[in-house]
Amino acid sequence: MPKDRQAPHLPWTDEAVALWREKAEPLPRLIFELGVGSVQRPADWCRFKWSDYDGERLELVQGKTDKALSLPCTAELRAALDAAKAAAGGNPKGAILRKRDGDPMSYRPLAWVMLQERKRLGLEAFDLHALRYRGIMELAWSGCDDEEIQAYSGHNSRAMVVKYAGLARQVMRSDTAATKRANRYGTKKDVIRETIRLDGDGEKT
Repeated sequence: MPKDRQAPHLPWTDEAVALWREKAEPLPRLIFELGVGSVQRPADWCRFKWSDYDGERLELVQGKTDKALSLPCTAELRAALDAAKAAAGGNPKGAILRKRDGDPMSYRPLAWVMLQERKRLGLEAFDLHALRYRGIMELAWSGCDDEEIQAYSGHNSRAMVVKYAGLARQVMRSDTAATKRANRYGTKKDVIRETIRLDGDGEKT
């Protein structure tokens, strides 16, 4: 399908994120946290090895750009990684993401696992690539500028950062505008001030 006819990725909402974190099975939860927490492309999630994780950060050489990145883990990603590490005996080797047979997970099995869990939880509208989108939005909501987001995401183009962070910034600015409006005019709903111009006899005109 031509790119101009593809549906845009739907960013994961707060409600979808909360549901996933509450209900998802351990492997889909780990994949999810790698996506949101690392802000990398799905193909790169499969590249992470246990030797890349020091308990605080993940190291990665991006597959698409060959760019080396050192990525601070979110609290949620650390918790998911530590739980997976403990479940694997405490000192696992090789790839972090593995299939049931123990082989390293590639993109197709990863996508299948996530699709099945999205179906189970009723979250099919939110796809894999939108996890990167969500991660960048969280950085923008946190007040990060384009340069800071690029340092995390590894994007070569500032235009891509602006694209991904744009919705988050629009939401923040509209919230700020709504707060200023409420401070100026109050918070009462359905209050309408009608200006009436009267003629010389006191009649409405």
